[in-house]
Order: sequence, then structure tokens, then C-alpha cells
Amino acid sequence: MRHATTLVLLCVLVASGGCVSTRTTQIAADRAAAWRGKTVALTARPRAAFMAMTAGKAAFALIGAIAMEEAGKTIVTENGIEDPAPGLAQALLKSAEERYGVAPAAIAPVSVDTTDVVKLAQAGKGADLLFDAQSMGSSFRYLPTDWSHYVVDSLFKVRIIDVASASLIAEGFCRRTTQDEKVHPTRDELLADEAARLKQILKSQLDSCATELKEKVLGIGA
Repeated sequence: MRHATTLVLLCVLVASGGCVSTRTTQIAADRAAAWRGKTVALTARPRAAFMAMTAGKAAFALIGAIAMEEAGKTIVTENGIEDPAPGLAQALLKSAEERYGVAPAAIAPVSVDTTDVVKLAQAGKGADLLFDAQSMGSSFRYLPTDWSHYVVDSLFKVRIIDVASASLIAEGFCRRTTQDEKVHPTRDELLADEAARLKQILKSQLDSCATELKEKVLGIGA
């Protein structure tokens, strides 16, 4: 299962999100208006992989994908790159507090590793709503026509669960990539100074997706 997940993640990162649901459903305005005073719990998922692609690693399918995941894990650990999912969850919760009058539930973020709505609702007992902000992974990868310069990708998925009815009431997907930028950094440039440039790009992608998901899922404009 672990290896299959790695291959799916790689497919998502280098394609266009075609390996995962990209459906977006916004919360109905009348339903959100009834949120005032309701409590919101957050999920705490295992950290999604960071895939560090090189030409050599990419040539060997599953073995290469596992090698990319391990290389990415080393980069994350050595440079202190933060997991983006908690930041996304907090951004969504803060916006929902300000706009709809919800309040944080008096429970810690709930540990989950499932996309099953009923199981998510069970995990969120003690709250009225569960905000499941999930990083689908991030990566850097070389350009198809220039193996010395790199693209950075980030993907996120958000689900809003009504705990009492165990129902999915809104969801959204967001992908950000530097593929279309005019200038692309080298691997060394991304990782210099404790991966300062990579961190900046990942943070920018997180912030951009948070803004998009607030609007498209929660109906909250920038």
C-alpha cells in the first residue's frame, strides 16, 4: 500500500491532478449562515511526501519513485521544511471564525489517515464540524527539456464534514506549480541556505491555495 501511494503521488505531481478527485463543491450560503456558534475540529494527518525528482531516479518506475520519496524526506529533515497542512487548516478555521462565527472545538486535532466520510465524522465527535485540510504532497522536478532547472509543485485537498450527519458538505482541490514561470532555479539554487528558495516557493503556493480554497469551498472572498 505504501508503494502504491508513492506512485499515485508521483502521478499527481507530474501530471495535472488526474489521479485524485479535483471536484470542488462550495458550502451552501444558507447552511454556512447557520454555522454561528458551532464548533470546528481539525484533522492531523501523517505528513505527505515531498518528492525530489532527478533524471536518474525517474528512470526506474516504482523503485525510482521510492528513491525520490526518500531523497525528499532527507531534504525536508535536513532543512527543517514545515508540513503545510496544519497551516492550511488554521487559515481556513480563522476565516470561518471571522466570517461565520464558528469556534475551535475543545479537542486536539484528530489523527486520521482515511478519506472515508463516515470514519472522518466518527473521528470528529465532540465537534459540530470537521475541517480536513490535507496536503497531497509536494515536489521539485526537472523540466522536460532542461534537466538542470526545476519546477516546484504543491497539491492540497480540503473536505468539510458535518459530524452529526456524517456527511460531506463541501470540498475542494488546489494545485500550484512553477511550470509556466519564465525563470526556473537549479537544484542547487533551491537548496542553498537551508533550502531558503524552496521554502519561499512552497509557502507562496500554500498561501495561494489557502486563498483559493477559502473562496471556492467556504465562499469567503479575499
